Amino acid sequence: MAASHQNSVRAKRDARGLTQAQLAALVGVSRQALGAIESGRAIPSVDVAIMIGRALGVAVEPLFGTDEPRVVVSSGVPAGVRVSLAHVRGAWNAHPLGDDGLRVAADAIGDSRSQGHVRLARPEGAARENVAVAGCAAAIGILADRLNACTGPGRFIWLAQSSGRALAALAAGRIHVAGVHLVDEASGEANVADVRRSGCPFPVTMVTLARWEAGLIVAPGNPRSILGVSDLTRHGLRVVVREREAGAQRLLERFLDRAGIPRHLPGPSLHRARGHLDVARLVDAGAADAGIATRDAAVALGLGFVPLASERFDLAFETAFRDDHRLARLLNELTGGGFRADLTALGYDVAESGAHVADLAV
Repeated sequence: MAASHQNSVRAKRDARGLTQAQLAALVGVSRQALGAIESGRAIPSVDVAIMIGRALGVAVEPLFGTDEPRVVVSSGVPAGVRVSLAHVRGAWNAHPLGDDGLRVAADAIGDSRSQGHVRLARPEGAARENVAVAGCAAAIGILADRLNACTGPGRFIWLAQSSGRALAALAAGRIHVAGVHLVDEASGEANVADVRRSGCPFPVTMVTLARWEAGLIVAPGNPRSILGVSDLTRHGLRVVVREREAGAQRLLERFLDRAGIPRHLPGPSLHRARGHLDVARLVDAGAADAGIATRDAAVALGLGFVPLASERFDLAFETAFRDDHRLARLLNELTGGGFRADLTALGYDVAESGAHVADLAV
């Protein structure tokens, strides 16, 4: 006989004067599925349980009990927010699912009783295997997808963040790997100087993901004839900018300085692009004329591209993590033929992919 899981859904439904069919329609499930939940023959997913609670105007816990597994996280999570989890240096870290959240299964949900807890939507052991990799390169997402499609230790999560934010998260012990493309303005050194200044309280190892071209994304055919950063000063030209800690923004400002152009461009700038693909989407939608980003974003959307510089994108991680079987899988994939072919098609230079850059006693 199948196990029965008691709940108060039917009692709460009756109290609201709703029929089973009406509640099922509000929740977006079949009447049969709701009947199985009410009878205790089926346990709803976390998302369905939340929808039932909202439809009935009650919290989820009184409906289904309070025995859901929870973990304590290092920073607060609002109730109901879906998150990915990363277990780093002995602590749980919650990362809210962003724009791609509807395509990614949540590891946990923010707890209504305490922002310091999350309710697990995935077994704790499975969530503990997550490897959180933060950075702005779409290549990280491709890498994660290839790794997750094959059997082996680890589930790899791409957190789309600027280089500066990724480094800060690594130093704070919130992620396992940070993707970085930051050229030091004083020395011209790629990435190493910024990792040294990141404040990481542990030795860091760096390897190369790939090289890419950074430049200006423009509309197909470049109808505004934008050939360099000096053209960005034209009256009325709509330029997408990035946050200050982004490597792309630092590159733009370096070229503006060289040309003697004020960093605050005279035209109506858009300060809402969070990543390279966001820049490309704004140009593709006709909401902007140009923006600083990378060639792969232009290739993905069929846009024009004006190259400015070739940059090395590195992955930084705690040196002690190098012996982890999950990281070994990631590093091995960097030298694989399939991964390299995939990136080459997007305009990356993969000649140095997987190469050791430095071991830093930061």
